[in-house]
Amino acid sequence: MNNDQELYTQQLAQFAASQSFDERSVEFFDDVWQEAGVKDITKMTTADAKCVLQVLGESEASPEFTKALLAQAITAGIPEHVVGYILESDTDGDGRTLAQEIFNDSTSPFQANQPSVLASKQNQFQSSSEEGLEIQI
Repeated sequence: MNNDQELYTQQLAQFAASQSFDERSVEFFDDVWQEAGVKDITKMTTADAKCVLQVLGESEASPEFTKALLAQAITAGIPEHVVGYILESDTDGDGRTLAQEIFNDSTSPFQANQPSVLASKQNQFQSSSEEGLEIQI
């Protein structure tokens, strides 16, 4: 396990420890595991992880949901190497890992990232400022 993967796994474990999943949440997460064909979280393999990532991708799961699902999996005993595999996955093909997206960017790991509204407004403002300067000349 590389250092980044280890750090993200630790962050996820700390997040999991701070959560209290009610019965309704656990049932909802169990539905995801069942849809992915996972019968026993404690015996998950990387092949199972690929199926889970596919289910999450098809449902365009949010970063918050994905993080909570993985936190619940940690409390249920998912193997550490499987968590590491999931966190290191590049789910949307942009070169960033799922861990970077859910912990650093808070962007959806299952959708192409959209430029932020703020950035587009700044670009729009800069364009109109430049146009204003051209008119004054």
